[in-house]
Amino acid sequence: MTAATLVATLVATLWAAHLAGQLNRRRYYSLALRPRTTPWRIATHFWVHRDLLHLFFNSVPLALFAWLISVRGTDLFLLQSICICLIGGCGTWLFSTSKRVAGASGLVFGYWGLILTAAITSRDQLWGAAAIITLLTYAGLGAGLGRLSRGVSWSSHFWGLLGGVVAALLTV
Repeated sequence: MTAATLVATLVATLWAAHLAGQLNRRRYYSLALRPRTTPWRIATHFWVHRDLLHLFFNSVPLALFAWLISVRGTDLFLLQSICICLIGGCGTWLFSTSKRVAGASGLVFGYWGLILTAAITSRDQLWGAAAIITLLTYAGLGAGLGRLSRGVSWSSHFWGLLGGVVAALLTV
């Protein structure tokens, strides 16, 4: 599978889950992460978004960052994604103070952390170029680590970013 196909499939699953979820919203939103209860939701909360705007603003950077990472190898990308999801999801599950956490922003921050860490630790020009692209297009992403608005999970952003740093240190 090519990097573009893999990323398109990932983003398509987010949109398909949201659209299917609109048929039964109660069941769809029940897949959101509830810290320290039902740990299986660690695996589902990335696909739950409160509305189309939330989904859109996660999909665009996710697609860019995922593509920048997956062009280095799709098997490695999948391993890195699992690492980010596990660390980001478990950290959020254990430490979040939010009642519910939903959305792919933890994964977005994880990919961002992976790219920036890989650029710093590997000194590889391609990782450096990817870091410059992400910084130029999403320089304000770091502000998302703070609790800027009601309903935004600072914890998900932080633990996702940490997952990305760990994934880079282990795989790059």
